[in-house]
Amino acid sequence: MFGSAAAKYLGRWYMRIGPRMQHFVEELTTVEDMVGWYSGQEITPRQSGFLMDMMRILAPDMRPTSVRSACCIIEKTPSKYPYIGHIDADESFSVVIGGNGHGARGSDEIGRLASTVMLDQAWNSPLPREVFTPIPASADTHPGSGRLSFIKPPFGLC
Repeated sequence: MFGSAAAKYLGRWYMRIGPRMQHFVEELTTVEDMVGWYSGQEITPRQSGFLMDMMRILAPDMRPTSVRSACCIIEKTPSKYPYIGHIDADESFSVVIGGNGHGARGSDEIGRLASTVMLDQAWNSPLPREVFTPIPASADTHPGSGRLSFIKPPFGLC
């Protein structure tokens, strides 16, 4: 199912189409790939074409004066839950990462939970805090890929 939203802002209309771009994920296999993507954050022509097709289906009479496409990085964790927590013994370094392709959908709650951890407040979720504990990876090479394990979870351009 495709989701969309339109909003009027300062006399302009904006339409957001997504998610369901998993069919168009392009895996980033090296640190250089990731740095390159973060530097430019460009959507691929295949992804852009898909989004334009969806826009035409959802709003066939719309004639936009301009179109801007955007994409994101997908981080997948072995637990299928985001990592929220400290990654060192003295709790001076923490992470919030791994939306597993659904980060935007849960961003408010992920942010709320992360703030309780960072501010050392009581955990307030029906899911146990341990579910979100970051799982450290070794610096070994990931089997079959030739890439370092710390690049896991797999990252994809979506």
